[in-house]
Amino acid sequence: MATIETITLRLNDAGSADAFAEANARVEGDSLAHQPGYNPGTRVTTVSEDGLWTISLRWDSSHDADNSMAAFGEAEANQEFLRLVDASTMNMARQVEVASAKHPGLANAKRLYLEGIRDGNVRGAVESYTGDRYTQHSTGVRDGVEGFVEFFEPFVERNPVRDIEIVRSYVDGRFVFVQAAQSLNNGEARWVTTDLFDTDGNGKIVEHWDVIHALGGEGPSGHTQIDGAVEITDLHRTEENKAVVRRLLTEAFCESPTAEFSEFISSDTYINHNPDAPDGLDSLVAMDKGARERGETLYYRQIHRIIGQGNFVVSFAHQVWNSIDYAAFDIFRLEGGLIVEHWDNVETLPPEADLVNSDKF
Repeated sequence: MATIETITLRLNDAGSADAFAEANARVEGDSLAHQPGYNPGTRVTTVSEDGLWTISLRWDSSHDADNSMAAFGEAEANQEFLRLVDASTMNMARQVEVASAKHPGLANAKRLYLEGIRDGNVRGAVESYTGDRYTQHSTGVRDGVEGFVEFFEPFVERNPVRDIEIVRSYVDGRFVFVQAAQSLNNGEARWVTTDLFDTDGNGKIVEHWDVIHALGGEGPSGHTQIDGAVEITDLHRTEENKAVVRRLLTEAFCESPTAEFSEFISSDTYINHNPDAPDGLDSLVAMDKGARERGETLYYRQIHRIIGQGNFVVSFAHQVWNSIDYAAFDIFRLEGGLIVEHWDNVETLPPEADLVNSDKF
């Protein structure tokens, strides 16, 4: 979930309230606005009667907050702010934001799916649940309301029987993720879809990424691509769990690994819902070793987004396997700081000539 950062401070003898307010505004407009992961419009500044200033703001993750903090002192826009502050009085704390069970962004994402696609109210749903813009990354779908209508109204006509189940959903700040199972025309086609939505301050959808893959039967260990645990727990460990997944993908699942899978994945329990992979850490290690020996290495080229809610973490990444490029969503469930369950969904990247929007990412 999102990280709320709170800073308290007092001004030094050179600082006046008016001068600090001006310098503080420059930090907001000229520095923070360009920092990855900062949520514009969330920074609030207050001052108490005894002169204690409090600044709070929201980041997509503690990882983004850390990166910003490391560069804060070097940015030219922040120098006047720092000159006016008594550095010995500065204190910073971070807490995990807990999403409401009735988060409007989650409600709108589900409604777009169920009302717009399952129930066939294509135009009504996309006009109701999207914001001032609707930037689209789904293969074959153009940006905006009209792009959604252009794609899904013929889809609804071709598939008069549409059964859609939302299996899992997570909220992390302004981001919403859903995993859904689709059955079309009484099982004629079955799909597992994974979708990430960015939302505005009112919970309306403004951007969308997805990965779609055929939904098959049971894998080697008897699991399907969608069954397994669903209960969200350990909200206080959200950022810790996101950090574990980030390190797994950037240090162990990279082209030239610098860490072992065992640092991040439980050796006692590892349930794998990949349709081609058996359970267990040993099986994963063996599969990775064999693929590398055959020149079919699977690795993550770029991590585009990591979100989480408690014991569940979702990554969206550019994955490469056997020299083929994929967009990949991975869902991880963690216990005690280690990964114990995994689901994934991959889709080959479309050729640039076939793109009708910006790209898959």
